[in-house]
Amino acid sequence: LHPESLSHLNDFASIWCCMENMFLAITAEGYASVLRIPLGDEGDWARKVLKFPEDYLMPCFIAVGKASANATYVKQKEYSITERIHKNVW
Repeated sequence: LHPESLSHLNDFASIWCCMENMFLAITAEGYASVLRIPLGDEGDWARKVLKFPEDYLMPCFIAVGKASANATYVKQKEYSITERIHKNVW
C-alpha cells in the first residue's frame, strides 16, 4: 500500500467499521469470533486457496463458530466514566 494521501485510506476505515458490525451480529447470534490479520505470505496463500482477483486485498481473516465449553474468557476491565472523562480540564 502506498496511499497518496490519508483520504486514500478511507476504504480501510469502512472495512474496519463493517467488521465491527459483523462481530456484534455474530455475538448477538450466540457465536464466537476471532480476527487475524494476514502476515508474511499468508495473503498470497489466501489468494491461492480462495482464488480472489489479484487487484483485491484480504485485510483479515474472521473465524466464526461456537465457543468451546471450556473456553477461557478474559474479564473486561471496568472503569469509572467520571474518572476517565475530563471536561475543560486535564
